[in-house]
Amino acid sequence: MKKCGMCLARVLKRLKAILFLTLMLTVAAPVHAQTKWKAGILQAKGDAGFTWMAQQQGYFKERGLEVEFMEFRGDKDIMRAMLAGEVDSADMNPGPALGAIDRGATNLRFIGSPMPGLPYALYVGKDITSWSQLKDKTFGVSAPGSQPEIVAREMLTRKGVNADSMKIVNAGGSGSRIKALVAGKIDATASSSEYIPDAERLGIKVMALTADLLPEYPHHVLVMREETLKAKREATINFLAAYMEGLDYSVKHRDETLKLSGKINEKPATDPQLVYIYDELIAKKYVAVKLDIPRAKIEWLQNQLLKVDVVRKKIDLDKFIDDSYREEALKRAKLR
Repeated sequence: MKKCGMCLARVLKRLKAILFLTLMLTVAAPVHAQTKWKAGILQAKGDAGFTWMAQQQGYFKERGLEVEFMEFRGDKDIMRAMLAGEVDSADMNPGPALGAIDRGATNLRFIGSPMPGLPYALYVGKDITSWSQLKDKTFGVSAPGSQPEIVAREMLTRKGVNADSMKIVNAGGSGSRIKALVAGKIDATASSSEYIPDAERLGIKVMALTADLLPEYPHHVLVMREETLKAKREATINFLAAYMEGLDYSVKHRDETLKLSGKINEKPATDPQLVYIYDELIAKKYVAVKLDIPRAKIEWLQNQLLKVDVVRKKIDLDKFIDDSYREEALKRAKLR
């Protein structure tokens, strides 16, 4: 009996030692580092709340990602960073990616689209009263063959005006082009529709919305390099799943999204530009919560880029669209 008691004491002593060692190892064990992810995006505009919501709500962190948003002035700047491997993903217009593919960057892939619809408008001087008056007028663009030029050309064509009569001048980014129009340095420009609420005050007119006259034009897609997709497969899927959750939250929480957009843009949440953009994106169904890839829109844009030699030879898009990551992310995303 005494021998059994000694055995039991030894067992209990060993169990205590094992429990103590387990506890020490648990405490000493390092916390698994989150996967770092650099997301290239355009400089903040009125729709910033949609892009940043997954970060704001902690959805990226919940999926093991430490996401750093890297802001760039334009799509071409993001594309350069992507090609150099400085960002993991690029949230941008598909135009520069198509141009890069045409020139040999065959490792690029379209993997999703948070905003397939383009919130854009054609603005003109206060003396313009008809489409025919835009013949031979000066149009401000950001660069030859850029989005403002393509939008303006196609709108004129659809309204029966010879687009080749346009006089193209480089007038900078969206804000700079609007300022040039207000100052009378140009006669017209295509730019973000966020300036619509201020058009009358600025003394300019809104000639047309892309939503009404040019619904085929795509806005933002997600682009990645094939090497990154293979090296960070799980992180890519989790990034997309969290992005979906952020978009889903944004479309269902107007006030919070406006507040976030205001914080990022250093404006009040009630700012007319922010309010207009949010309401337009929702009303026109421009936000794709499930990140569906708008193949038809990308195809349409490619045809326009062929006309202005940004793309020199037709690209087989099926080779560059990879929907597998989005489909897997959709299974994981908690869309409320």
